Amino acid sequence: MPEPDGLGETLRKLWRHRSLILACTIVLGGAAVFAAWSMPSYYVSEARVLVGLQAPRVLNVESVLADVSPDAERVQNEGFILQSRAIARQVIDQLQLRDDPEFNPALRKQSSWARFTDLNNLLPEPLKAWLGRTPAKETPALSAEDSDNRMIDTLLSRVDVSTLGRSHVLSVKAEAQSPAMAANLANALAERYLDYQRQEKISSMDRIDKFLMGRIAELREQVTKSDQAVEDYRRKNELYKSTGSGVTAQQLNELNSQLIAAQTAKAEADSRLAEAQEMRKGGLGGESVPDVLRSPLIGALKQQLADSERRAAEMAASLGARHPSMAKARAEVGNINARVNAEVAKIIDGLAREARTTTARYDALSQNFERLKQQMGAVNDKSIQLEALERDATVNRNLLEAMLVRAKQTMGTENILDANAKLVSAAAPAQAPSYPPKSLIALLGIAGGLMVGAAIALMRESGDHTFRRADQIEAMTGLPVIAMIPQISGRTPPAMQVLRQPTSIYSEALRRLHIGVELSETAESPRTIMFSSATPSEGKSVMVSSLGRLLASNGKRVLLIDCDWRSPRLHQIFHCGNRAGLASLLTDKPASLDEVIHHDALSGLDVMPAGPWNPRQAHLLSSDRMRQLLDALASHYEFVLLDTPPTLVTADVLALSRLVEKVVFVVRWGHTRQESALEALKQIVDAQGSVAGVVMSRVVAKQYRQYGYLAPFYESARSTRASFRS
Repeated sequence: MPEPDGLGETLRKLWRHRSLILACTIVLGGAAVFAAWSMPSYYVSEARVLVGLQAPRVLNVESVLADVSPDAERVQNEGFILQSRAIARQVIDQLQLRDDPEFNPALRKQSSWARFTDLNNLLPEPLKAWLGRTPAKETPALSAEDSDNRMIDTLLSRVDVSTLGRSHVLSVKAEAQSPAMAANLANALAERYLDYQRQEKISSMDRIDKFLMGRIAELREQVTKSDQAVEDYRRKNELYKSTGSGVTAQQLNELNSQLIAAQTAKAEADSRLAEAQEMRKGGLGGESVPDVLRSPLIGALKQQLADSERRAAEMAASLGARHPSMAKARAEVGNINARVNAEVAKIIDGLAREARTTTARYDALSQNFERLKQQMGAVNDKSIQLEALERDATVNRNLLEAMLVRAKQTMGTENILDANAKLVSAAAPAQAPSYPPKSLIALLGIAGGLMVGAAIALMRESGDHTFRRADQIEAMTGLPVIAMIPQISGRTPPAMQVLRQPTSIYSEALRRLHIGVELSETAESPRTIMFSSATPSEGKSVMVSSLGRLLASNGKRVLLIDCDWRSPRLHQIFHCGNRAGLASLLTDKPASLDEVIHHDALSGLDVMPAGPWNPRQAHLLSSDRMRQLLDALASHYEFVLLDTPPTLVTADVLALSRLVEKVVFVVRWGHTRQESALEALKQIVDAQGSVAGVVMSRVVAKQYRQYGYLAPFYESARSTRASFRS
């Protein structure tokens, strides 16, 4: 059989203990399922709040309500504010959590899981008294403040506020045993936070309004006093004003304006007159004067003159220069020229008159201006103090107006103030609990059960120092396994089964044993065969009796000798007396063979019991008489089978192994320890015993399939049966 690989061998080890693994899985998995389903379920709901919204600007109040640009630090600070105890207290009041045992420890009763896990409840009263576990003293009643603090701590322990990625959105998660309560908690926290921000702004505006109202009252008083001082000074110094300035100053301003206008008009008139006069002196006609050019009448006359000259030129071209009609045309042209010249002269005369008028007016205004300037000098000396008083009054008045404007701006702003955050996603009741992960706990319990069962199975396998497979024996001892004898169940003794069911698996395994012993010696089949083992209860006696009956039923002459004088078994199996036996033949007064050999009528087998042994006769098994007896019996029987005591129990077996032709070493499946078997075989080999091979006895077929690919005694039984039939 090839050596299986490590993984396959490990899997076979686990499969061999599948019942144990299944039991551990069921126990631990069931405990995990029970624990998971006994624990209270908690649901988590999430609300999302966007932090850092720009609030609507209210006229010029930005300096008071200036919004801070959101950053990571501010978003984190807002998260801490959202988890503040003040907001938690408001949520408790809003949702009436004082009446909820989940958040009020004073109303909470001990859960079934807590009672189950409490060791005090599991211990009987006498054991509690012996251990000195007295009932816990009743805790004193908490004050209202302490109770609220405990509820706040409980509430905040169920709340988790975090930032979603690198955004300015706060994730508000609340945990509760009810999906609706979890959603209400998350939404209430978000709403209380938004209301907290708005109330903070309203409080700030109230403080600003209070400051403005006080400042306005002070400024009003100062304005009244400054205005009264100005009026008193005016009456005292007769400094009257009209629409905000002094009479003299007003007159001087008006006269100055008129003087400037008159000076401008005089300059324009003189300029036009001088221009017209220069044009005349230079030989130019009056038509070149700008006022003449702008006159519509002269323009119309010049148009008529041009038309008359054109008609005259046409008539001269067609009628000739001496035609009578030419005189009339020339007269018409002359009349128009005369009218134009008259109009030009009138315009130039008007310019001269306008220049004289503007000059006279300018001179008069100049005289009045000089007179008022002298009066104004005296007034200015008195107005210096007045201006100082007026400046003070103006400053106070401007401050008062600014404060009034600011007060009007802030009035009613609390109605439009809003928080710098927004609830972008309200929490909804969760569809499934988030804690405890019951499926995961159950899965982990099942996985843990599998692992524990596998660990126990591997530990049992590693602690199993017995032989479970034939290849183990061959690898450790170097000897072949000549047969594997199955365990027989039922009321029928194995020695009787070979007779009643000669083709059974048990019988076929014994035939394989017989063939294996014969093949161990190539020259001649061995006649004297000793069966031994390392420890008691290996199944030698049953095997020897069964093999003897099987061979005897096939016509072989077989003798069984019971050499185990400490624990003889053959006389019990074959129901014969033990008064005379092997011991009787080896003593000084030997008995006859007929007295010590019993014949089995069912199979024709001969049996020699152990006889009455005592410890002083143990050396007889290795005596010359024993050698002579075996030689004599081997000449009469085809097979002499010796049932000997365990090798590690008595040393007689080692000497006896030298007297027989072959030794069959019996190892009980799953019982004989490996070190015991190796030690026993080593002693037999050292004693120069010829070991034919190893026989694995009492093999449980169903269990063997878990250790090997195929039970070899099935295949050997088929092959042996075929050979016998042939």
